[in-house]
Amino acid sequence: MLIVAGPRIDPSSLRPQEGLEVRGFVPDLHAHLAACDAAVVQGGLATTMELRANRRPFIYVPLEHHYEQLVHVDQRLRRHHAGRCMRFADSEPEPLAQAIVEQLATQTNYRPLDPHAATRAAGLIAELL
Repeated sequence: MLIVAGPRIDPSSLRPQEGLEVRGFVPDLHAHLAACDAAVVQGGLATTMELRANRRPFIYVPLEHHYEQLVHVDQRLRRHHAGRCMRFADSEPEPLAQAIVEQLATQTNYRPLDPHAATRAAGLIAELL
């Protein structure tokens, strides 16, 4: 299992466990996300939408007191029927492990993406140039 600590967590601060590989940075993280069985991530929009686009099961744990993650990202993911939200207060090892097992057993049923969204966005940007 791979744990990507990211820029905010010192990888050496995480206790080594058998079967876990801890890294601070992974090149081409999007490829790992696309191939994962399930993910547990912070509630950032880019990462969660990457998982959503690849139809991967995931749990997101938004930062407490972070409006964008708690409201904007959460509403967007709910609209797409994507991921499972857990609060930090509820993410103790046992409930988190149970949630991961449930995510692994759940078939993703995310709302389909609009195949013309990128073309529309490019058109709107082109109008501004």
